[in-house]
Amino acid sequence: MMLRQTIRRMLNMKPLPWLLFRRGIQLSCVLLLCAAALLRECGGDVMAHYRLYITAQALNECAQSALLIAVLLSVCLEDLTD
Repeated sequence: MMLRQTIRRMLNMKPLPWLLFRRGIQLSCVLLLCAAALLRECGGDVMAHYRLYITAQALNECAQSALLIAVLLSVCLEDLTD
């Protein structure tokens, strides 16, 4: 029941917060794709490619942070424009 209300509210967002939310998701997906590509390049041998592994880990953390910031900003904008 709560999930329906959340989805309904998300679909009724104003254009600017919705755009910010979508761009945040897109940015997170690109960062996660880059992290996955770097991990694929490591090939399981982390010690030989330690810098690539650390970079992939940092990209993973940045993706999570970017998504959290985008969601918080879109919620704030949605509430301010009411």
